[in-house]
Amino acid sequence: MAYAAYRENNGVPRTSHATPRNATAFCVLDVTVACADAACVRRNVAQVDDTGVVRCEPLLHDDGTQESVAPRVRLMIRLPITRYTELLHRLIECVPSGEIGRLVSWREHLARCGLRDGR
Repeated sequence: MAYAAYRENNGVPRTSHATPRNATAFCVLDVTVACADAACVRRNVAQVDDTGVVRCEPLLHDDGTQESVAPRVRLMIRLPITRYTELLHRLIECVPSGEIGRLVSWREHLARCGLRDGR
């Protein structure tokens, strides 16, 4: 999967091409679940329009807050902010024991993945 690179100027996303006025602002949500639940989460995420898992990281030395000692994964889900509520409802329904993490802008996600300044 390739990332679309862009820069923000005063909070407005800009690309190297002309962007329509109604361009969608994407965010990334971290969700931590047991490995056994990851497939269910991925299926539910796929049912939300314009939303998908962009990264799945196994947590090898996790000192998580869950009662179980089962291995866990962190899923990074890309979504338009307008789908946030729908996604949360789906996540809670399919995996009530998961952990909802940070919601960051697409630019912040790219920066923490090693792209300098999210570009």
